Amino acid sequence: MAFLRDRNRQPELMDQPELDDDQHRAALAGLGRVNKFSRTDAVLWSVLRPLAESQPHPLRILDVACGGGDLAIRLARRSRRTGLQLQIEGCDMSATAIQFASENAAHHGLTSLRFTQRNILAEPLDHGAYDIVMCTLFLHHLDEDDAVKVLQTMQNGACRMVVVDDLLRTQFGYWLAWLGTRLLTRCHVVHVDGPMSVEGAFTWNEAKNLARKAGLSNVRLSTHWPQRFLLTAAVQNEASRDES
Repeated sequence: MAFLRDRNRQPELMDQPELDDDQHRAALAGLGRVNKFSRTDAVLWSVLRPLAESQPHPLRILDVACGGGDLAIRLARRSRRTGLQLQIEGCDMSATAIQFASENAAHHGLTSLRFTQRNILAEPLDHGAYDIVMCTLFLHHLDEDDAVKVLQTMQNGACRMVVVDDLLRTQFGYWLAWLGTRLLTRCHVVHVDGPMSVEGAFTWNEAKNLARKAGLSNVRLSTHWPQRFLLTAAVQNEASRDES
């Protein structure tokens, strides 16, 4: 597809301030089903688990642009089943998303999860405040300069690792998004935004270039089902738990 050769970032329906609250909630629920099918939590767990096992205190995690909180909830449920301690906080600029996430966490009995409203582009993170700062399905919403800024903010806030999981801009990924969103949810917003997100996503080389521009080091980049990339970068921030 020639139109996927270059990135085409467009305003998605989920990003529109005039989106009706009920539609927004329906979209968050639909995206939760899509994310469950994608098994991103399993991919992230393979990264987080050894880090949690290697330190005596709970692994402090910030999930940037957490949306409806479904990923944070699934990771918290995994940690509860395994006995590993995770201290997870989610942030999002949408008040609707934060309320939805908080209600969802309470429904699963995960009262320790914390969700706060924050615009990560405008509000810096305290230096080394978290062990892990991660984001999923967020960078493709941003232009390149803002994506670099977010990565730099994430790096400043982490004292062990930055983790990014997002879509790849591929033909197969486009048709997976088109079909998958229609099979997994009846939400019109998700039907529109799914394929559009792939058009605005980065390629492998573009993602690698973003990490370079952000000054990330020890970068590892891999791909996984369904047409997504996982980027991890070890962080050298000297920040102990006693100081935080």
